[in-house]
Amino acid sequence: MQPTDVFYNTYNARHLNPKEVAETFIWSDNYRKLIHNSHSVILGARGCGKTTLMKMLTLPALHAWTSDEATTIKNGINFYAIYISTDIYWDVKNQTFSVELERFGDYAKLISEFAVNSNVFKALCETFKNVISLDLKDFDVEKEYELSKLLINAWKLESTIPKLDYVIDSLNKRIDTVNQDVRALLFNGDPQKQVPVKDFFYLNFETSIEYIIPIFERIYGISDNKKKWALCFDELEFAPKWLQQKLFVSLRSRAQFLLYKLSASPILSSDLEGLFLQEYGATPGNDLQIIKMWGSKQNEEFSHKLIASLIRKNYPQTTPERYFGSNNIYNKTSNSYDRGSDFYKEELSLLEKDDSFKEFLYKYDIDPKNPTPTSDQQKDTIFRKIKPVVYFRNYYIDYNKNTADGNKHKLRPRKTGDLYSGIEVLKKVCDGNPRWLILLITSILANSNENGADKRIQYNELLAASKRFCNMIENIPIAAKNNYTFKQVLSKIGAFFNTDVLGPTFLMEPRTTFTVDLDKSAESEQIIEILEKGVSQGAFIILDTEDQGFDFECRGQRFKLSYLLSIQYKLPLRRNPVASLTDIIYKKDLNQITSDTQLEIF
Repeated sequence: MQPTDVFYNTYNARHLNPKEVAETFIWSDNYRKLIHNSHSVILGARGCGKTTLMKMLTLPALHAWTSDEATTIKNGINFYAIYISTDIYWDVKNQTFSVELERFGDYAKLISEFAVNSNVFKALCETFKNVISLDLKDFDVEKEYELSKLLINAWKLESTIPKLDYVIDSLNKRIDTVNQDVRALLFNGDPQKQVPVKDFFYLNFETSIEYIIPIFERIYGISDNKKKWALCFDELEFAPKWLQQKLFVSLRSRAQFLLYKLSASPILSSDLEGLFLQEYGATPGNDLQIIKMWGSKQNEEFSHKLIASLIRKNYPQTTPERYFGSNNIYNKTSNSYDRGSDFYKEELSLLEKDDSFKEFLYKYDIDPKNPTPTSDQQKDTIFRKIKPVVYFRNYYIDYNKNTADGNKHKLRPRKTGDLYSGIEVLKKVCDGNPRWLILLITSILANSNENGADKRIQYNELLAASKRFCNMIENIPIAAKNNYTFKQVLSKIGAFFNTDVLGPTFLMEPRTTFTVDLDKSAESEQIIEILEKGVSQGAFIILDTEDQGFDFECRGQRFKLSYLLSIQYKLPLRRNPVASLTDIIYKKDLNQITSDTQLEIF
């Protein structure tokens, strides 16, 4: 395994303690929203930074954070965060032993609730320890004794030393004991007999916390500090449905001193939709704030800050612009479209081999002998749009000629170092996903030196990251009955868009987005399953979604491919007009590439 592969699989905030997260944390607008003294729901794909933001609410992370903004922000946060990471074993119904447990009625639900309660109780103890040591700096053993006795009694624990560390140990011991009981039940249990249910199975983490926190505040003399407490449930897409429903209902009506900070995938379970349609359901904008970690205008700004921080660790005297260079397709120099510019030369080169481009220019009254804008309006409405198309077609088209025998169109296989390199590309290509971006920049730096990163190295690392991403999403489990694979669906979409960009007809705005207009057939449901899982992994990114509204299904939504995937399909990093997914999957488009095309994908 390559070092970058190891890094890709292990650089996950889930596996880092809060102090480690704080060391590389970059302030963002999403974090500004999250620290508001209100309920919040963060939505985003895997690796987009949800866990980092949630852990940065905790006291250990805040105390370890040393950036310029840190002091002001830390003083402004008016709640204590109780961070709870979702454990896949909470969802008992999805475990290998679920069928066996079904013989015992509701016992599986009790086990699931017990697992959640136990983890929340442990998280609360850790938060109490952090508040006492980092915020209050109150090490009075009598106070900890009184608090611990309360917890032992409230949570029906076996007698133990009344200290918070021992309370946590006792919770862990009980978890282990219940796990052993479950295994014994599965192998030896008789479903005809009554399953023994312990009294602690009926505990409820919400009512317990509502009871315990005011007593903690009384014991430590902070009843008047007006700070709230935030239950921060991370990665709820892995949580059992009963917990998701419980938490989203709680966004409307729980104790006033409790906040809920929840994170989940972009598409919520359809089982939750009805909760928000009820008369007393929580409403975005009133009862809670939704934070969508995609499509934000701040993503490129955030990516630039992250790249700059990684560069500074190795070469503090340089900048991202100097180290990675610029990309003429995406930079915005004032003379980009002037006679003699790089783009002007690309146009002339393309005109020599692409008759459809010449026809396009004639259509818009542009002189092929001097393809420059004659007005600012023409620059904005035509030249700005065709710029990436010209570069890509000139790079890949061998010839595209109208002859007496019809159109003759052929592409040439080429590596794309000139198209996919430069700081503009690096800021865009990961769609604001910090995990991918850290992997990418770290890999480029490892293969470069103080003189800067060669275009070829940048492209090679981009392509390698793209292939790793493809391999990862191809291995996501889907239903055995599904006749489609991730690779098939991705290939259909990518090849369709590639046809618009590099096909026989020059298009000012080739389609690079799609709308999900599939019917309700069984086959369409199979494609929907792949889309939904692809969205959760960041392969497909929702566009045009309401900032303060939840999404419960893919149908009716507009998507684009991840820019990281676009590299393999030779697509510009642009959001262009929309195509119908029905047309992409089932129909042959009129602007097809001929059989001479050499489209190298996967």
